[in-house]
Amino acid sequence: MLICTSCGDSWSDYAYSIDNQTKYDIILYFNGQESENQNPILCPSNKETIILKMKNRSIKKLDCNPFPLKEHMTFVIDEEEKHLIKDFFDVNNWKCTGDEDWSLIMVGNYYSYIKSTFIITEEDLE
Repeated sequence: MLICTSCGDSWSDYAYSIDNQTKYDIILYFNGQESENQNPILCPSNKETIILKMKNRSIKKLDCNPFPLKEHMTFVIDEEEKHLIKDFFDVNNWKCTGDEDWSLIMVGNYYSYIKSTFIITEEDLE
């Protein structure tokens, strides 16, 4: 009797966060057809806020995936007195961390949890 222990896909948990290291509260608005029911997200000053959790295919090499709703987002900082000058859409501006596991499905090590963090400091605002 043959049992297929490594058949199928492996899925990992992904999280996207904003680490607001400024003295300003930041409000993130989603404005697109796919996100009509999405409420604004408050990213309080000096705090990290998870803005999206999802599942996606597992990977063996840790890298940042592009934020899935980037075309439908607006940042409001200090009631529009400040503006974000750091490019939110540049994957190089994201910091990735992850937890590794081992699986027969992935034939070795893979990342079971990946968090992509966009850090905003005072220097990123004008």
